[in-house]
Amino acid sequence: MTAYQVLPDLSAEDFAALRADIAARGVLVPVEYDEDGNILDGHHRVRACEELGLTDWPRFIRKGLSEADKRIHARQLNLARRHLNRDQKRDLIAAQLRETPEKSNRQVAEGLGVDHKTVQAVRAEGERLGEIPQVEVRQGKIAYPAVRKPIRTSFVDTLEARVAEGKAALRIDITKPHVAHNTGKVEWYTPGHILDAAREVLGGFDLDPASSMAANEAVRAARIFTAEDDGLAQDWPVGRIWMNPPYASGLVDRFALRFCQAIRDGSSGVVLVNNATETGWFQELLGVADAVCFPKGRVRFVDPEKGEAGAPLQGQAIIYCGPRPGDFRAAFCERGTVLCPLR
Repeated sequence: MTAYQVLPDLSAEDFAALRADIAARGVLVPVEYDEDGNILDGHHRVRACEELGLTDWPRFIRKGLSEADKRIHARQLNLARRHLNRDQKRDLIAAQLRETPEKSNRQVAEGLGVDHKTVQAVRAEGERLGEIPQVEVRQGKIAYPAVRKPIRTSFVDTLEARVAEGKAALRIDITKPHVAHNTGKVEWYTPGHILDAAREVLGGFDLDPASSMAANEAVRAARIFTAEDDGLAQDWPVGRIWMNPPYASGLVDRFALRFCQAIRDGSSGVVLVNNATETGWFQELLGVADAVCFPKGRVRFVDPEKGEAGAPLQGQAIIYCGPRPGDFRAAFCERGTVLCPLR
């Protein structure tokens, strides 16, 4: 096991299924590396490719992470993506607590994308068994966004591997992803016509995990999490989710991964995000999507301070996850091009 492979190998049955899927469709979620070529996420995808004789797969490079941040990132992705049992989840949390016992339960929970009460229970058990050192930690709530130096990234297309064969190569090397140029302002409201169409498909919204009291006047979700609640640290009940997450770098990816996990846990939902198809988090969303609408033009979000539409930096995508892709297509086809992934 490598330094950043934070979970045991997949079972033989699960790995065989992954291998067969890659043989049929290729690698859909880019393998993540650090700048030294170490795999942060995607060990099993690489192993499957090697067994299949493939040398060409999409790569996403994360730069500037500390050793601790690399392991936190790997654990957070596994907690959000893989179907883990209770003991496996607690093992990941315990490993993080052993590395950073000085962090508060809420800080650890926010970093891993889990509930702080679960972290508290794992800490208490670990301290009782002497596996986690007892230190005085701050238990106070922290508000997002977390203060963190932006991570420099590169997305490397699979064509790069063909250079050795004398063929053309494509490399997209960016100091910051396009979405990182967003202002970081999190209070942009969704236009009413998109909310109405999404509400028509889902039949209503049970949860908006990235909202505010003012925004919910238009969303009308039965339950919301505000910035003060820290939606990333809350349990998301199974139901119908509407989400227009903060687009600031370091938040949108975490909210996207939590949304994906909620869909795998049985929820349905609609999420409105930038069409950052080059990012790992967008590829994760596509992995659970049943339909996607690419609007004809950029969505004109509402600035609550000015009461008028704001000009976004790039185009958007409206992603639907649920059993009624036909209804989604009917509701959104006039707003843009609707695609339904083949499963």
